[in-house]
Amino acid sequence: MTPPPPDAAWLPAAARWAGAPVAVADRAPLAGGYAAAAVERVVLDSGVAVVVKRTHAREVAAMRAIAVVPGVDRPRLLAAGRDAHGSWLVMPFYAGPALDGTGEVPDAVWATLRRVHAHWQGRRPRGVPVVDARWWRELITTQALPAVRGARDRTGDARFAEAADLLEAWSVDARLRTALALLPHTLTHGDVHRGNVLLDPDGAVLIDWGNARVAPAGLDLATLAAQGAPAPEAYAAAPGSAGPPAGLRDVERLWAVVQVHVQYLGFAADHLGVARVVEMVETAARALDDLGPALAAASAG
Repeated sequence: MTPPPPDAAWLPAAARWAGAPVAVADRAPLAGGYAAAAVERVVLDSGVAVVVKRTHAREVAAMRAIAVVPGVDRPRLLAAGRDAHGSWLVMPFYAGPALDGTGEVPDAVWATLRRVHAHWQGRRPRGVPVVDARWWRELITTQALPAVRGARDRTGDARFAEAADLLEAWSVDARLRTALALLPHTLTHGDVHRGNVLLDPDGAVLIDWGNARVAPAGLDLATLAAQGAPAPEAYAAAPGSAGPPAGLRDVERLWAVVQVHVQYLGFAADHLGVARVVEMVETAARALDDLGPALAAASAG
């Protein structure tokens, strides 16, 4: 595993926040995600705890982008840099458990998403990848397909082979390409699952922006909806909310259902078994079937 950044790289920045020199008093590794990087909880001799994380450049770019959004001050980027091993960042340590599978998504998370989506709609933060036809094809060919084919080879289950055939066709599907060309894009978190919502004592915070991308805002909403947490009315009704014109709302919703179920297929194939993969593929296929008429209705309108 790639090592965390050396203390000498980020402690000078910590001294600037503290207003005096600081040193490391204690450290412990933190569990990473599916694409885990080196992550540590570091306690400074001032008593402040921070997270020091080896990450992708896109997460650093996303953290810088959300830092300029009015009303969004968490998660906060304290320092970032790049060395021979890649990018790294430092942020406050937010104590508290992750949101469980039945808890309601806190209002603070919806407020963060609404503000980020609205602020960046129609603009591209530097360093954050854009979801377009090329990106979609690469998602399938470099992530979803290899995992599904690997599961096919391990198990011999023909259902994995059927899923792989569908994915190949979807990678160049004209309906998805058209939807992506029509829909407004914004900065999205890209991976808003419950494990990335921490119930910190000072308020819930949405962490791990390492899968951030410039995409239709419906991507984040569909990710939460798939976990039983549809967006509240307050998300869409708030002044300045992001989103497509009324005629494209069904297009965005259906595109996002396809996107969400395909982007997590690799994880499902590796960890959840064929029944879950089939369920996800069938859900995506139904949404794709409905996307064609939705696009036609949008064109007619």
